[in-house]
Amino acid sequence: MARRAPPPRALLFAALLALSLVSPEAAAAGRPSLVNTRIRTPFGANGHSSTIDGRIFVGNIREDHATTTTTWLARVFRPEAVTYDAQGRPGFDSAFSPGRTVDVTNGENALAFCFTNPAQPYTLSGGLAVYQPYLFDSRMFNGDNVFRRRPVDLRVSLPFTAQADISSFTTGNLQELATTTGARIRGIEPTMTSDGRLLIYQGGPNNDGAIDHLMYTYNATPCAASGWSNPRPLSAMYSDTNAGVKRYPLAWQPLKAATGEAYGAGAYVRGAYAWVDHEGRNVLYAAVVYTDGARREAMSLIGADTGWTAYHIDGSLNTDRLDIAHLFYSGPMWNFEQERSPAQNFPPGTSNETRYLPVTKTHDVLALFGSNTADYNEVDLGDLSDPFHLLYLPMNEMVTRAGAYDLARTPDLSGRFNTGTLTGTAQISPSNAVTQPASDSVWEPQGKGKALVLPGGGAVTVNLTDPNGTVPGVGAYVRGFTVQLAIRPDAAINQGCTGNPYRYLLAKSGGLDLIYEVDNTVQMSFQLNGQRVRLGRSPALPVGVWSQLAYTWDGVSGQFNEYINGVSTGRALPVVTGSFRLGTGSLAIGAGNVMNTQACPTNGEGSFRGTIDEVRFFTHARSNRSVCLTTYGSDCKDEAIQVAPTGGQFGMNQQQPGCNAYSALGTQACASAMHRVCAQRGANDALATSTNVYETIQQLIGNRPPISLLGVPAGATTTDVSVACAPIQHQSLAVTFEELARRHAGCADERVAHTLDCSAAVHRWCNGLGWTTGQIFETTTRPWVGCFNAGLIQDVPKDQLGPVSNTGNFASTDSRLEVSRWCQARGYGAGVVQELGAGSIANVHCFQPAVTVPWKFSP
Repeated sequence: MARRAPPPRALLFAALLALSLVSPEAAAAGRPSLVNTRIRTPFGANGHSSTIDGRIFVGNIREDHATTTTTWLARVFRPEAVTYDAQGRPGFDSAFSPGRTVDVTNGENALAFCFTNPAQPYTLSGGLAVYQPYLFDSRMFNGDNVFRRRPVDLRVSLPFTAQADISSFTTGNLQELATTTGARIRGIEPTMTSDGRLLIYQGGPNNDGAIDHLMYTYNATPCAASGWSNPRPLSAMYSDTNAGVKRYPLAWQPLKAATGEAYGAGAYVRGAYAWVDHEGRNVLYAAVVYTDGARREAMSLIGADTGWTAYHIDGSLNTDRLDIAHLFYSGPMWNFEQERSPAQNFPPGTSNETRYLPVTKTHDVLALFGSNTADYNEVDLGDLSDPFHLLYLPMNEMVTRAGAYDLARTPDLSGRFNTGTLTGTAQISPSNAVTQPASDSVWEPQGKGKALVLPGGGAVTVNLTDPNGTVPGVGAYVRGFTVQLAIRPDAAINQGCTGNPYRYLLAKSGGLDLIYEVDNTVQMSFQLNGQRVRLGRSPALPVGVWSQLAYTWDGVSGQFNEYINGVSTGRALPVVTGSFRLGTGSLAIGAGNVMNTQACPTNGEGSFRGTIDEVRFFTHARSNRSVCLTTYGSDCKDEAIQVAPTGGQFGMNQQQPGCNAYSALGTQACASAMHRVCAQRGANDALATSTNVYETIQQLIGNRPPISLLGVPAGATTTDVSVACAPIQHQSLAVTFEELARRHAGCADERVAHTLDCSAAVHRWCNGLGWTTGQIFETTTRPWVGCFNAGLIQDVPKDQLGPVSNTGNFASTDSRLEVSRWCQARGYGAGVVQELGAGSIANVHCFQPAVTVPWKFSP
């Protein structure tokens, strides 16, 4: 049974505090997950672009081909006017201003904003916010599809209020774009990174006016009219030798289809209606041809946060298959996050505390507005980046490299390409309605997007391969494992059946199985130490509605946990230590390894009748909090925060697999692991020793964090590390590398997050917020920074710190430990170097940790 941490008093404070942190409308419900919830908006247009601060939208609302006239409507998006219903869903009825139109007469259609100074998208003058970017567009009719730019002047009255509106909208002279060789750039539907240097669009590999492929061009001069690189397919960014191109995360790895096949010559990325995020990490695009012959279906993402693999989005953004055309989405990125520091906002100092987007409270959620679909949706990128993922079947349609649906397969989002194949009567639902609760509540368990429909006699099979025996959890043994899935049994699943008609939900011979029993319970079994370990029957599950199931096993402590809808059932379960692997061969989902098509399998071994969704395997024992965050529609956070980690989770490589040895302590992998161990164990220890419980809880569960404590190595051996968790008085927040690079140009992206360049950037960033010290403790789609106050700050010649520090290798394990030892000699628990002056003077910050806890690298 899961142990509960001791602070029941924390729950009282947590509940009171949670109510104080949200808007009045949402106070009763908090922040629901909206990844499966489509919300209509009054914003509609045939193509649009939004400014980099997310405050102005310009859309095409009318075209007259006879006069070559297009009408653009500029509207202010007013987050101050967003409302929230009793369940926490946002409403946008008054969020878009009436706006102002302008007519342009050169065959304009789609458009993209370009700012030469993204750090300052507007100026304030005479009570107006004045925006003076360029608008890039392409001629869509009555002439060749060539790209142009023009300056625009947009002025906002009563800016940053619920009454803001466009007071004037004017455009300047039109200029065609030209490459370095003087050629025109042919294509449609432009989108640009916030730095104004990378232009992505729909075009053709020969720059001859053909379309249907994602293309790019680059210019070292932001928003320039000339000097653009010769257009190339998006997949060619990886082989581009231009250093400017290579700094975009999109260019770091080859792009792959969902099947694992590489894009390249003769197999370029087919797509339309692209939107690139601000830093050039990912591109959103339509991947499949719609009923009208245009590529307006299957909105997908590809880039650094999808593992450079095409991700056909499973969720509310993609509505029912082929029901409506999907064109033109954009988002404000992180500008309206509730967690964002007021210093990062436009205008500086304003708060998003009561009006915020996204609503879903996980780390990496995109808030997306569609103009042609007049809707708002949220997409969680964090779902795709768990380093312990072995299998993740979303149970939506596969999109092939050629840009077509394959309804006989479902993709594996784990990055291991364990594609699922449908057999028998199994099918992918054409509609999202199957994963929605009948009540339409966002606080009721549900699936996400499409799902696997099983009328009986069908399954999804996965052929697990591992020729070298090195894949954790397949051929290689692991010391922990987690199974998660959502199920909705048919209301009449066993009606009229006699005998023992049990049915398989999961079956892997020699590995595991999950059985749906005749009494509507489920029973999980693992093959451990040569024996089948059965966990016994769960509490009975309701039929006809969704239940989210999760089973975790910790091979170090031997502890099993069973969760239904993100909450521990509290059952007494077996205790079995050891190691585990699935083994190679066929995994069946929805049936046994031998198909049984009987509607009533009297002797058992039957196939499931109902719906299955979001099947995920992890190669460690997940925490209750991690399980809860991926349990859609369940209000489980208060319960999850009380469950203490199991014994095996007290290992660095069980928090981040790359933190597995003494030599790794200087890496970003270990920075992440130390953050996670401090967040789990350190938070409990801090509460247990705190003299001011309210203040401690406020730090632990507020919006900056939620639970986030950074860690620093205080001492280490070849097998253990003592982690010093930062003082409870601190602030944790997400920034972007674009923001950090303005403080230190060397802190450009996550590849250098562990270096002194980023230490200096974060130090300066935290100083700007009133703290003395800072450190990057996690990198997801952006860096996460912890700011705190050191007890001792001193400039120290680097040779006084130790021999490794004297070489200048401050990112190494030995140097980090030398710095902590120097601080310990002065009565402090640990320390960090923030900057290096004159090439030899280390700016050392020593602090007293909230707690220092020993952890093994491998449990």
